[in-house]
Amino acid sequence: MQETFVFVLSLTAIFIFAKIFGEVAVRCGQSSVIGELFAGIIIGPSVLGIVNGLPVLTEISELGAIILLFEVGLSTNMKEFFKAGGWAIAVAIVGVILPYFLGYFTFLHFGFSSSQAIFAGAVLTATSVGITARVFSDLNTLETKEAKIVLGAAVIDDVIGLAILAVVSKLAEGSGVSFSTVANVTLTAVVFLVTAVGLGLLITPSIFKFIDKTKQQHLAFIVGISFCFTISALSIKAGLAPIVGAFAAGLVLSNLKQSKEIKNDLKPIYAFFVPVFFVLMGTNVEIGVFNPLIAENRHILLLAGVLFAVAFIGKAAAGFVVFQKGINKLLVGISMVPRGEVGLIFASIGLQNKVFVKEDYSALVAVIMLTTFVTPIILKILLSQKQKI
Repeated sequence: MQETFVFVLSLTAIFIFAKIFGEVAVRCGQSSVIGELFAGIIIGPSVLGIVNGLPVLTEISELGAIILLFEVGLSTNMKEFFKAGGWAIAVAIVGVILPYFLGYFTFLHFGFSSSQAIFAGAVLTATSVGITARVFSDLNTLETKEAKIVLGAAVIDDVIGLAILAVVSKLAEGSGVSFSTVANVTLTAVVFLVTAVGLGLLITPSIFKFIDKTKQQHLAFIVGISFCFTISALSIKAGLAPIVGAFAAGLVLSNLKQSKEIKNDLKPIYAFFVPVFFVLMGTNVEIGVFNPLIAENRHILLLAGVLFAVAFIGKAAAGFVVFQKGINKLLVGISMVPRGEVGLIFASIGLQNKVFVKEDYSALVAVIMLTTFVTPIILKILLSQKQKI
């Protein structure tokens, strides 16, 4: 009975604080994700201590991550994905390679192990397309050449990132760092994604054509979310993270005419599970490590500062591989900077697998929050200047 009481109280606190801080973040022109992370920090063990690690909350959080990536896949335009031009591919590849190696060597320089450095580099490869797309949408610039390059690159970035996640997750489980291990896991991830998407595109149209003839409400959503969970479970069986399967499932269903119906029915489920994920990510942040008056903390603060610099520079530089005339290269690069949700998932897996301790994790979360916070401000300035020209 006592455990149920603590669970219900914790869940109540998560929702109330998530909405309050999320509203503050939105009113400040930021993503609600930032507010939810701050909410987790406040109600977590390092401040108020209202929410502590309950296994059932962890399970809900992991389900939130699956639903989040399913929604990302559903929101991806398959036609745009396959039509993404050479510049988008170039931006995506450079935007993964540069931050990865900059993060990797930064961690090594600060005395961390090679496995920790590999994971840190992986965290910095992610790009949050949602935050950038929101800024472009607010300023009515989604149809510009820069926006199309960025959105195409961000989708490709997600796919590359998921393959990287599959590799680093396997390494976190104890597999040695070797070329054969990396090659095997990468091949498994690519084969799984191609097979899941390919077979899904073949069989789902017939299934949903039959569903159209039925009279049950929300059946398309029930079948869609069941498809997501099935592919996620198969992803686990293949030795990959469940979010790889969730993204693949969303990508398949995005091609169907019922995708909008599925997305609409997903909204209340998303509103319940996903904030729990972000708030719990915040509860794992050790706020005390950011106190500069404590000598032991200065190492972590310096690490966070250097990581932020390389995270920003690594993505911003990717825009300069576009040699097309009339393209604002800096605008393209800056648009790739925010790490957002995917970066948090990477960092949380590292913490769960004990690759990072809470101090290292806190530094990475600070970097993710900073890149997510500063990018919309810079983008609005660059886009406003572009509109005046």
